[in-house]
Amino acid sequence: MKKRIILLTVLFLIQLTLTGCWDQRLLKDGRLVFSSAFDLVDDETIRATAIIRDFKDRTPTNVVVQGEGKTIRETRMHMDRKISGVFEPSKNRVFLLGEELAKKDIYKFLDIFYRDPNSSISAKLAIVEGESGEILTKLSEKNVLISEFIIELLKSAETSTGIPKQNLQTVCTFMFDEGKDFALPLIKMENGEVVLSGTGIFHKNSMSGTLTFEETTLFLLMSNQVAKQTRFVSKIEENKKMNIENYITYNMSESKSKLKIVSDSPNNIQVEINVKAEVSVVEYPEDKLTDKKKLKKLNKQISKRLTEDAEKMIEKIQLANSDLFGIGRELIAYHPKTWEKLDWEEKYPTITITPTIEVDIVGHGIIN
Repeated sequence: MKKRIILLTVLFLIQLTLTGCWDQRLLKDGRLVFSSAFDLVDDETIRATAIIRDFKDRTPTNVVVQGEGKTIRETRMHMDRKISGVFEPSKNRVFLLGEELAKKDIYKFLDIFYRDPNSSISAKLAIVEGESGEILTKLSEKNVLISEFIIELLKSAETSTGIPKQNLQTVCTFMFDEGKDFALPLIKMENGEVVLSGTGIFHKNSMSGTLTFEETTLFLLMSNQVAKQTRFVSKIEENKKMNIENYITYNMSESKSKLKIVSDSPNNIQVEINVKAEVSVVEYPEDKLTDKKKLKKLNKQISKRLTEDAEKMIEKIQLANSDLFGIGRELIAYHPKTWEKLDWEEKYPTITITPTIEVDIVGHGIIN
């Protein structure tokens, strides 16, 4: 009994020395923002659009708030004066950047989110063709769960190797890497619906070009960023009676890509990207996939088509001066003397990048 009294006394004295929570932020005092969009009005003014989740009679509703300012912080201050309660962006799940803003140095606009400890740096980041605020305002009229819809749209594309897995935190590392560029999902409003159209590719933190959804999938395959499902449709014939017979659809079951610098001469940099993949056919109306000669022919046709598509995709990223494959990083790591002699921004678009993709059909469904 005596020990028990002593223990209780000690615990009581310890409690007197503990401090309380002096820096608390109560959710009941804040207006939670779930998605935000940023656009350039002109060279000096930024327009921010935010979706705030409210409840009326226990039913969720959207409140659209907009503000303008010279900086992102000023737009927040402007929006805060329009709402009751405190503007609370810590639960933000997705940031949309307008096309014109993305063509500037996006770090200048994202700086506030990296400095503020309350920022949601795990939020998704996407580029919008045209004005990003338009997507939020139009969706809010018919879709209560706007943020959830956009998040699921991006996540489903990630699982099908349609876009790279990126968020506010992962992008930051690329923005300070002089040897590698990055890509972000590109969405647009089409006939009243939000459509994922591909990716915006970046050079020095500014969007310098775009890739289609199919080109992005090919890039991810060549970068060893394959997700659970990677599906392609290739045209292998020209003159079949029915157009559907000219195509074959297949999944990548196993793949491995290897980037190799075969010449590190500052005046003649040559790079090879070799991909070997096993594929499983999911649609091929002509069938006859048990014939070894037919399989051999199909392997060659698919390999040729993918290699040609890869050459066109590489031409686009070099034209945009976007080092998506991180060739500069390879030079920094393994050929530092060559890197020191290069003006990579000027040299990269002129280097030789040779892709080779070889496929082997290992599955053809349950049809024998």
